[in-house]
Amino acid sequence: SNRVHEQPSNKYPFEEKMKVLLGDNLEIIDSINKYDAQISYFEFTKDPGKLDKIVKYLEKDGWVLKGKGQGVDTYCLGLNNKINIVNPIFGEIKDYKGGELKITNYNVNTLLYRYYKWGDDLCE
Repeated sequence: SNRVHEQPSNKYPFEEKMKVLLGDNLEIIDSINKYDAQISYFEFTKDPGKLDKIVKYLEKDGWVLKGKGQGVDTYCLGLNNKINIVNPIFGEIKDYKGGELKITNYNVNTLLYRYYKWGDDLCE
């Protein structure tokens, strides 16, 4: 990896951790990956067993369930790290504060990681 720049100490090493859990061929898409902000996600075929495994792993790392919305559960690690676990059934997908998430594929689960240096209002 050519990313030698220091990461903020409070940023969760999302890609590393998920690859340890789910294997190196996991395809993680970075929407943004900068020092002070990161948005990364991956999708997988709906699988309650896998979902459960991921949640247990996150909880062991200190992630806390902040709220259940409609088709999405929000987990936080401190104020700066957020994971939305999207498990869409039908209709609108909304986080626990009513924010709408645009979902086009209802056949997959999505794990959406966000790091924001200034904190995330869903993690307050």
